[in-house]
Amino acid sequence: MDMVLKVCISDGSEIIIDGFDKIAFHNELPNPDISHSGYSWQKDYYYELLNNLVKYNFISIQRNDPKDKLEYRNHAFAFENTNFNSNNPLILRTNCISTIINMYL
Repeated sequence: MDMVLKVCISDGSEIIIDGFDKIAFHNELPNPDISHSGYSWQKDYYYELLNNLVKYNFISIQRNDPKDKLEYRNHAFAFENTNFNSNNPLILRTNCISTIINMYL
């Protein structure tokens, strides 16, 4: 897992984004208005990523590889074990995101 971004949530938790994970913004669910990989957001669209926290109502994060767990508030959205795997997007209101940190700046 190549950590490229850190999503800081207003409850004090954080989500580490891999370069191949997908981050999308939505005004109405379930259709995304804009979507890029973690690498693209970090390298090419970082300031747009921050501006989108104000412009859109929802942000969704989906792991590229469910082996890299995605958990929030004791609920697993992406995981894999010997019997089962799941990879569902975590969808949050953008107003609950404090900031998104570029791990390479």
